[in-house]
Amino acid sequence: MKKNYNVINNDGEDDIYKYNEGIRYREYKKTIKNIQMNFEQILSDCKDNFSYNENDLYKKKENELSEIISDKKKKVEQLESLHKEGIQNLQIMQNYFSHNKTYALEISRYLSIFDKFKIQLQSVRAILDKICMYNNILYKKKNSLTHHFNKENGNNISNHINNVNHVFKERSALEYSLSELDNILSIGNQTNIKLKLQNSYIVNQIKKINIINTHIPQIKKILKKIKHYNLKKTIILAIVAVYTI
Repeated sequence: MKKNYNVINNDGEDDIYKYNEGIRYREYKKTIKNIQMNFEQILSDCKDNFSYNENDLYKKKENELSEIISDKKKKVEQLESLHKEGIQNLQIMQNYFSHNKTYALEISRYLSIFDKFKIQLQSVRAILDKICMYNNILYKKKNSLTHHFNKENGNNISNHINNVNHVFKERSALEYSLSELDNILSIGNQTNIKLKLQNSYIVNQIKKINIINTHIPQIKKILKKIKHYNLKKTIILAIVAVYTI
């Protein structure tokens, strides 16, 4: 997000209303959409390049695999930075615009999108960690052996990789459980926002009803006067009609 948006914080209360609320909201929304598009683009590139199978790892030279890992680390860091920036901006939007029902629902939708981004980011990070682990196992073993691998050494490497796969499966299961908990918390937070908006609407309606109730005696008096006036008018017209005849 642009630096000038940082005026919306506890240290810049005087500048909060510098811009019209609608204009400021659109500025934040534009920033969030740009972050979303950048994240999706980098994630797509990252997933395309992560399409691999374990046999390919044996075929790559150590410097090639190291270069791939370095490039992917940069992309993962970019994704982490974008996700963090997006969440920070959404939290600011939530703090300053949630009183508006339309804005609150839209912010809630963007928060759901970034919750999904978090899960995708965890998945990409896990794949990167797995490749790094493979790299360490393969080339640590290869460098400690002669130029000719025998079957026993090959099996040893394979066993290490199988152990790594098992560890990462358990890690993926744990991350999935944590993601589910995050989703539950996110849904709870969104529900809380909606309930607050509904409560605010109900409170406003009650206030309007109370205002009307305070004026009911006065309204009754006015209606009584109107009724009395109409009765007098009817009597006068009747008398006039009699004398006219």
